[in-house]
Amino acid sequence: MPTDGRIPWVPGAGLKAAAIGTVALLAVASTAATGPQAAYSPPTAARPCALRATPGTAMSEGFPDRSARGLGSEFAPSTGEVRALTLFLDFSDAPAPYGASERYAEFFPAVTEWFDRGSYGKLRYESTPVMRYIRMPRPFSAYGIDRGYGWDAHTAMMRDLLAVADRDIDFRGYDLVNILVTPNAGPPADEAVLSVTWTGASAATTDDGARLDRVSLVYGHDQSGSRVLAHENGHAFGLPDLYAADDFQRTDTLAGQWDSMSLDWGLGGDLFAWHKWRLGWLDDSQIACAAVRGEWTYALRAVSVPGGRKAVVVPYGRTRAYVIESRQTSGNDREACREGVLVYQVRTDIDSGAGPVSVRDAHPSTSACDFSSGSFNSLNDAPFRVGEVFDDPAAGLTVRVLGRDPAGDWEVQVTRR
Repeated sequence: MPTDGRIPWVPGAGLKAAAIGTVALLAVASTAATGPQAAYSPPTAARPCALRATPGTAMSEGFPDRSARGLGSEFAPSTGEVRALTLFLDFSDAPAPYGASERYAEFFPAVTEWFDRGSYGKLRYESTPVMRYIRMPRPFSAYGIDRGYGWDAHTAMMRDLLAVADRDIDFRGYDLVNILVTPNAGPPADEAVLSVTWTGASAATTDDGARLDRVSLVYGHDQSGSRVLAHENGHAFGLPDLYAADDFQRTDTLAGQWDSMSLDWGLGGDLFAWHKWRLGWLDDSQIACAAVRGEWTYALRAVSVPGGRKAVVVPYGRTRAYVIESRQTSGNDREACREGVLVYQVRTDIDSGAGPVSVRDAHPSTSACDFSSGSFNSLNDAPFRVGEVFDDPAAGLTVRVLGRDPAGDWEVQVTRR
């Protein structure tokens, strides 16, 4: 690498979309078709089951008032072709121990394939790497990077990045930027998780006007492997953290291992149907809305496979809903601990990292697949099975699992009183 930090221009590393942002948002990680894409409009928040985003709530689980290709203008589009510029950083006090291509292979093509499976092909994730380490002008220790580091440290790093890279890399035309930091910068991931995503405001602007306003940075070797980047990019698309940021052990009573925005090393590696609906990966016709009193029977196909009805949404109040979906060991959920019907509550008025989604445990006195984690296994056997019943008198909701058909769909009876 030249001593002045310059890197050669890489063909294709040169497009970035215009960015709009108003609020800086920090989110720390917990631990293939081509051609034109049809325009997608997420369901309007006026629909009874598409709960409206709650103003003032960080990364609210509700739907925005309007959106064209994603959850909001501060986030990256979540359908169609999504372009990511992927860069590599090292430092004088933390030189890269191996080449950029080896670091890149830790995440790609795995991340691209994960999004392709999870979105049923609706998100075409294209990563353009600049396949060299960029040597930062200051040592790693100078930036004050630790868990949950602040905006000032991030801004300093991004401005230094542009100081050494802006002349040779065209940042325009990208929906987000991935920065894979040399893994020996900072403590090991099992001691302190540093990976983070910033979205909503620009930390730095290039000479030609491209703004670094959606940036995911990955540090160390996380036990979740490539999924740590899928988790971080989930924030760039507008999804909140589902773990408990202020009391991490409480995560085992929230979403557990059933969504990669919770414990991204978990056995259930897919996203909730609610998240897939918000991202535009599920059509309205795949969501049943039980907004009035009555009794209905539905066949639910697992969220990890394409097609079929994916969920029943039961709203109650302006900010809460129950979601009923099925999970099976396939696709991004191929390592899931249990199959069955998952019931969880969504709240649009709870901030990212404070528990906006909580799974209802069908077997609260037991855990399962304890090999998967030292202390986060109580919800691994949360799905309801044939003959089991979920009941919430306060919400006036009863869910009975009636059976499973030969195709693998789960039949559920939903009663609203």
